[in-house]
Amino acid sequence: MHLNSLSLCLMTALSVSISGLAHADTKLTYTDTGFAPQERQTVIQINGDKVRMGEVGSDVYSLYDDSKKMLYTVNTKTKQFIETNPDKIRARMTKVVEMQNQFKEDMKKQMASMPEDQRKALEERIQQSEAAMKAPPPAIKMEKTERKETIQGMECTISTVKMEDKPVRDVCIASPASMDAADHKMLVTMFEYMDGIAVESAKAQGMTPPTEGSASLHRDGLALRIQALPEGPRSELSGLAKDALVDADFSVPADFSVFEPANAPPPTAAPAPAAPAAPATAPTAQ
Repeated sequence: MHLNSLSLCLMTALSVSISGLAHADTKLTYTDTGFAPQERQTVIQINGDKVRMGEVGSDVYSLYDDSKKMLYTVNTKTKQFIETNPDKIRARMTKVVEMQNQFKEDMKKQMASMPEDQRKALEERIQQSEAAMKAPPPAIKMEKTERKETIQGMECTISTVKMEDKPVRDVCIASPASMDAADHKMLVTMFEYMDGIAVESAKAQGMTPPTEGSASLHRDGLALRIQALPEGPRSELSGLAKDALVDADFSVPADFSVFEPANAPPPTAAPAPAAPAAPATAPTAQ
């Protein structure tokens, strides 16, 4: 699933009031513009202690099950799914590091036969790359403004996210009083889980973990829009449905098989990717 960080930062909860034993399901649609020639839509659905999200038209979606503390990446085309939790991501990243180290050793052997100027240039690039991995993350803060807008009939207040004191995006957040508390909590819980996965992935690779993740954008209310600055891509709430969702859509199909990325054949022409295999890895606010 090609979920960008801006889209993922906008995935939060809004639900109807509940009474008695009634259950409130929520389906939110966000429209993403500026990422590609055509608009894209991202849908997030909340059903009790499960959250499903994905891009419209994609064969892949993610499913978070809070009762199992597990994040699933489901591919409906291959009928496979990936299970991700902190232990699994640490094991995967350990193998990634082993593969990267082997790649480095192979590169050193190749570099030994290179002309001196080429070898020095390549060594410098490698050193720069390793230094960047260990560099401290940029300072990020979100400042609330007095600006207000109305989106989908809801008033929201704009906060500006700054990186190293430079504005990078505006987030329009509606009052938390307009949301169902249980749904909002479940969304924040999911994003906190994703943030934790991102931290474990970074640590296992010897990288500096991010100081803030996507959960920080959702704790104070319902994010109706995120706009990259000065006039970059944006995602905005474009649809809200409150009809009951199908429970079966929140379970991995019984005939699907587990796919473990760590057991896949290693690449032959390049080092293993540094990112975890699960596409629902937590986005950061940067």
